[in-house]
Amino acid sequence: MTDTTTTPAPAPASTSVVVTLAQPLMREGGPITSLTIRKPKGGDMRGTKLTEIVNGDVTAVAIVIPRITTPAIAAHEYFSLEADDLAEVVGVVVGFFMSSAQKALIQEMMGH
Repeated sequence: MTDTTTTPAPAPASTSVVVTLAQPLMREGGPITSLTIRKPKGGDMRGTKLTEIVNGDVTAVAIVIPRITTPAIAAHEYFSLEADDLAEVVGVVVGFFMSSAQKALIQEMMGH
């Protein structure tokens, strides 16, 4: 007998995340209150090491961030983010490289 049951495909990973900044970035054209961060593609990773990104290296993420944010922010703007906003932005980027199982484990550890 053959097993004809199928396992449902996992939900696709989110390709972008909106981060609302606790402290807006100030620009001449007006404040930036949120950033849309999209999942990096291979070319976006030029000049970085994947291990540094996955480990949440703030400087490595600075290389990628202008390529994957809308509105695009420059590295100096990224470095001027408040600590909580910086941590959230880095966390989002690192999250794009986590498996569903890793994300579930973190959620479980945090009691969510």
